[in-house]
Amino acid sequence: MPQVLMNFQHYDDWVVHFIEADCWSTIGQRTRFFHFATLDELRVFVTRCHPNGANLEEFENNVRAWSRGSIYVNLSDEQYAAIQTRRP
Repeated sequence: MPQVLMNFQHYDDWVVHFIEADCWSTIGQRTRFFHFATLDELRVFVTRCHPNGANLEEFENNVRAWSRGSIYVNLSDEQYAAIQTRRP
């Protein structure tokens, strides 16, 4: 499973974008932003990316303290391919 860095921030909804685990390289030709309508939807996505519970406490701390943050997530090959090619 590819590991990437997920950046998230709350505006009117939860905005997420991904970069490679080296924190430098973009995924695909340009930055793509994904939107989650509620925190619960974003939380479900993060939980699926970490079935063993790793990084969930860090995620929750960032949400409570700042309503934004970054965590490493493990994507399936299909999810990784989708963020490489999906248009915003």
